[in-house]
Amino acid sequence: MHSKKFAILLRVMSIWPFSKTQPKEPVKPTDKANEIIVGLDVGTRYIKTVLFQCTSNDEIKVIGYARTAQKFGAMRDAMIVNLQNVIEACDLSIGRALAFAEKRYGELDLPSKCIIGIAGELVKGVAIVANYERDTPNRKITAAELSKVVEHVKKQSFSGAINQIAAEVGLKPEQVEEISTKIDTTQIDGHLIDNPLGFTGQHVAYRVYSTFAPKIHVNALYELANHLGFEEISIYVQPYAIARAIKEKRMHNQGAIIIDVGGGTTDIALVNHGGILGTKMFAFGGDTITKRIAEVMKLDIPAAEELKIAYSEGETAAGDTRTIKSIINQDLQIWAEGVQIALEELLDDENGDLNKLPGQIYICGGGVALTEVRDILLAHPWLTVLPFEKFPNISYLYPNNLIGIEDDTKLLIDPSDVTPASIARMYIDQD
Repeated sequence: MHSKKFAILLRVMSIWPFSKTQPKEPVKPTDKANEIIVGLDVGTRYIKTVLFQCTSNDEIKVIGYARTAQKFGAMRDAMIVNLQNVIEACDLSIGRALAFAEKRYGELDLPSKCIIGIAGELVKGVAIVANYERDTPNRKITAAELSKVVEHVKKQSFSGAINQIAAEVGLKPEQVEEISTKIDTTQIDGHLIDNPLGFTGQHVAYRVYSTFAPKIHVNALYELANHLGFEEISIYVQPYAIARAIKEKRMHNQGAIIIDVGGGTTDIALVNHGGILGTKMFAFGGDTITKRIAEVMKLDIPAAEELKIAYSEGETAAGDTRTIKSIINQDLQIWAEGVQIALEELLDDENGDLNKLPGQIYICGGGVALTEVRDILLAHPWLTVLPFEKFPNISYLYPNNLIGIEDDTKLLIDPSDVTPASIARMYIDQD
């Protein structure tokens, strides 16, 4: 099959040693025709591959999907620590997604473009508001004008932002790299605008959102994509991608808090009035609970992971169920406090711009398969520890809550599928 040719090609390309190859700079796609594109969620426990096409400027069509287990130890806290193992898992996952698509569509061209999600405790986001008085208010806003805004923000603010982030994560400024910088929301003469292109006006406020990560983290993803043979590579922060994809966010409702619980980290995004105000990540995910189960029940990690999954599906013996439930509840108390601290930091970053937290919390990711995650959030004393106007509504986030995605595979059905779907959708959101 054609997908086998792809897997063979990838294995041949991956023989070059990591230290002898240089990461390519990302090339911004200029043609969004119906070519095959790959979205990769490189998680601590699973590689999730979305194979998709762009059907229009504001929608993608998913034609293939695969979820492939990582080898234990290949990732740590959402960072690659064994590149070869991750390459092999991605190779297999992409081949499976291609095989699925080819059963319906016949032989497909090999994809040359890839969009990858990045996460981890050391990934940081900065929101910068740029206010402008336009000299010619009757002239329509163009892409060139928006590019000048972004470049001006970078020139004025990046040095200070990088120095601050480097100090926070214990790195030198030269070890921190920009991932992406986008105009997230725009207000023109007091009106919130989703896309400012073609609008006229005088008083314009752009909220520019920039994300940064350690170079070693970013370069590992470039290396991964290069070894896999992709010619065009884009990288986006995962909680940012999810926040951009939620329908309610695009409709400019009051806002939401998004909590993505993965294997290695918990990623949080704060959305308000159509804009991403900030993202925070901390190193607590499903792996933390797996390790505790292994420790308490004297199991190796793979066996503990299997037991945790069996527990989440209600398939463990009564004695094991009681033990695992006790472990989970103890650990999730600590996790909920981590969520609280992250939200406190997001409020501090806002410098008083946000007085009340939005009353909607969405949860997604593989970690929310444990029902205790939602239960512990419902039991947390949010009204006494943070400025919520009312006790937050806590809901699971599903792929059908996302905008601009047509799922031909009918496989994107679970909260754990939200992140890879959102990463893929960022391809139409790059301009």
